[in-house]
Amino acid sequence: MMDGEGCEGEYQAMEVEEDRKGMAARQQRRGAAHGMRMLDVLKEAETGMSRRAGIRPGSPRPTAKVSEYLEDGTVVCGAFHERACDLPPDVRCTIAVAASSDGTMFATSHGDHHIRIVSLVTHRVVAVLEGHPRTPWTLSFHSKFPHLLVSGCLNGELRVWDVRRKQCVGHTRLGTDRVTSVCFHPERTEVAAACGKDLFLWDALSDKPPEKALETCIGFLCVTYHPNALWLLTCEVRSLGTAGARQPGARHSPHFCIRLRDLSDGLKPLASPTGEQGEEDFLPMVLGYSESGMYVSPCGRYLAVCLPPPPPPPVVVATPGGSVFSVVGPGGPVGG
Repeated sequence: MMDGEGCEGEYQAMEVEEDRKGMAARQQRRGAAHGMRMLDVLKEAETGMSRRAGIRPGSPRPTAKVSEYLEDGTVVCGAFHERACDLPPDVRCTIAVAASSDGTMFATSHGDHHIRIVSLVTHRVVAVLEGHPRTPWTLSFHSKFPHLLVSGCLNGELRVWDVRRKQCVGHTRLGTDRVTSVCFHPERTEVAAACGKDLFLWDALSDKPPEKALETCIGFLCVTYHPNALWLLTCEVRSLGTAGARQPGARHSPHFCIRLRDLSDGLKPLASPTGEQGEEDFLPMVLGYSESGMYVSPCGRYLAVCLPPPPPPPVVVATPGGSVFSVVGPGGPVGG
């Protein structure tokens, strides 16, 4: 049994140890906070982007190295912040969203056939673009000229807008099917647009009509230029259902694939990354609903796409005799 002085000394030693641990934890938190503040200062100095004030008008665009670093931080670490931008109360439905390459604004399309431009500096609607006869289904800003916006509607019409002047500077008609996807060339004012089964190329600021560049059996979901200006990625409908969808109770779903096409060779598909001979699909099976299902990062190193889950592994079931077995897959026995 300890006497009173021994217990008091032990309690004092425990208090000192707790104080030491608490001080170390506080120093660690202060150091981390200081590091984050320094990181925010560096980001703001290079990009003009402030966590509190948004993006400063007239700020220089970040260098390639800084853009690559910020992109890695977002993709790998999930470093992002959210802030709401309210639309007018009469807007009931938002169809498409596109952000400008300089990060100062984004565009939204709605069921009232209008396109709204929202400033990321003030978080307010700064322009309403009118002219489409039906709902704009797809939007895309130019990567080099962030004031240019292209849109395609359900009535097969394309329009190019100068957002600074808040007016349409070019329009054309592709057909009667809906325009499912549009994208500007990274360096020119050429537009790639998918309308029904056809892919069109159109110089938006010239008097030339759109040129039909490609046709598929079923149709396109989305198209986008690679940032290197050498390739065009297309998400295409390969079939309207799979073998498994014909089974009772199975849901019918389209089969989409992604192809990487060579702009210098008549849009021929490049070889599959798997190296298989004759394989034209860059990704043979993807999930998609609209053009939002595929995105290429500005540096060209990342492709964001929804992939189906892998099928469950087959189960080997032995027969009573032990000499013959059946392989049972997701759709039932497939061999024996």
